Amino acid sequence: METEYPARMDEDLHALGEDLITTAARVVRWVPKEDGFGISLAAARLLARLNDNGPTRISDLALAERCSQPTITNHVKRLEAAQLVDRTADPRDARAWMIKLTNKGNQQLTLMRASIGTSLAPYLATMSKRDLKALRDGVDAMQRLMAVHMERQRS
Repeated sequence: METEYPARMDEDLHALGEDLITTAARVVRWVPKEDGFGISLAAARLLARLNDNGPTRISDLALAERCSQPTITNHVKRLEAAQLVDRTADPRDARAWMIKLTNKGNQQLTLMRASIGTSLAPYLATMSKRDLKALRDGVDAMQRLMAVHMERQRS
C-alpha cells in the first residue's frame, strides 16, 4: 500500500522525527577519528553543503548551520587555507563573500565519504538481507524527505 503524502497525522510523526535525527547523528559519530583528513565534522558539513547548494554567502551558511557568522567565518578561513574552498565577492553585493568548493575540496569530500562507507561496511556486513533492504529503503525515503525540504526552501 502506498503512503499518502503528506503522511497521515495518526502516526507519531514527532517521535519519528526525533528518532530519525538522533539515530543519524549517532551514526555520523562513528566516523573514524584517525581518517587523516584534518578537518572537523562541522567543516565537512560545510563542504557537503557547498557541494549540494553551490556557492553560498557566509551569512547563509551560518543560518543553515545554525551557528554564528564569526564561527562560520573561522571555519571558512581554515578551509580556505587548506585550499578546499574559495572566497569571492558576491556579484549582487560586493560587501559580502560567496564561498565555493574548490576541486581539491570536492576531492576531499569524495574521499571522506568513501572513508565513511568503508568504516561502516563491517557493521553492514553483519546485517541480514532484510535489514539491508530496509536500510536502503530508509535512505531512499530520507532522500525524498530532503527533496521536499529543498523544494520548500526554493518556494
